[in-house]
Amino acid sequence: MRVGNKDEVFMVDTGAEYSVETKQIAPPMGNEVDIMGAMGVSAKYPFLASRKCSVGGHNVEHEFLYMPECPIQLLGRDILCKLQAQITFLPGGHAQLDLPESGGSVRQHNPASPHIPQSVKIAVVMPREEEWRTAPTLPAAPDPHALLLEIPGVWAKENSPGLAINIPPVYVELKPGATPVALRQYHIPQKAKQNIQIHLQRLKDHGILKFCVSPWNTPLLPVLKEGTQEYRPVQDLRAVNEATVTLHPVVPNPYNLLALIPGDTKYYTVLDLKDAFFCIRLAPASQPLFSFQWEESTTGARHQMTWTRLPQGFKNSPTIFGCALSQDLLAFNAQPDKVVLLQYVDDLLLASPTEKDCLSATKALLYLLSQAGYRVSKKK
Repeated sequence: MRVGNKDEVFMVDTGAEYSVETKQIAPPMGNEVDIMGAMGVSAKYPFLASRKCSVGGHNVEHEFLYMPECPIQLLGRDILCKLQAQITFLPGGHAQLDLPESGGSVRQHNPASPHIPQSVKIAVVMPREEEWRTAPTLPAAPDPHALLLEIPGVWAKENSPGLAINIPPVYVELKPGATPVALRQYHIPQKAKQNIQIHLQRLKDHGILKFCVSPWNTPLLPVLKEGTQEYRPVQDLRAVNEATVTLHPVVPNPYNLLALIPGDTKYYTVLDLKDAFFCIRLAPASQPLFSFQWEESTTGARHQMTWTRLPQGFKNSPTIFGCALSQDLLAFNAQPDKVVLLQYVDDLLLASPTEKDCLSATKALLYLLSQAGYRVSKKK
């Protein structure tokens, strides 16, 4: 596509909301947008001043998003809509992008000369990881309500938080010479304090939190839940993370993990474990490391609380939980020719060539998780 007076190469990406330039072809306009990266980190990027773009006889004015670290320039849905583009997936696994006749409805037809269509056909290079888009639509999945009734104890919403009964309490090792760190609690607005107190009381009722007296103290932060006016507590454990020994991470690369799915699989089950880290017990000797100060929203009374389970925000929690769950999953009787089970921290994927085998394996996996003390999110 020609942008301004220069021909440039782009990749068509229907999953991208905005078209991206990796070079600053125009001055920034001042407006920015938050973009979530592949690693889950959000950053702000600016839009560049409008430039004339030409492809196949079509001319549009467009404002590109400037992302210098993007590996390739993208044609997103914004400019594809302006071009009225149509993408056709072909039987051979390729895709074709079609543009309407140049000029569209404003084109003037001269009766003295024959009308020659000027539609444009562009071959679209499809990355391997996007080939799933060419797959046929699968039939509807079995009614999930049957599973809800058949294995009621595994679902998080209707049951108390999980407890991994086969996993011994975890001991957290301090670095040599590490000493207790006591940081002051930040001010929390009254509205946020009321929301957080409800959350903390629920965890205390289930034995996940308890009162304590500890030389360690790290602050709580009020974080607004997206799309609501409610706050949840997030503990700032950076000081504890700095003072403890880092375990070697064994979390797999998602791309490599998905490459293990056999090509003949057609049916899938995805399970998300709810409050997964809270299923793993902390050794009593390690619990004081994670203490925090709390001030009651109604009485103003202050006291310390700490976790009896593996806390969120601790650097080793994903590794510890992933190893614990994989140990329990050894009891799952997966048959490679019928069912493949993949684990990514607290997310599980079952893949099978047949609906019957997939459903049977799903029931067996849910039963195993229930017996081992885990809880599954019914919403997700």
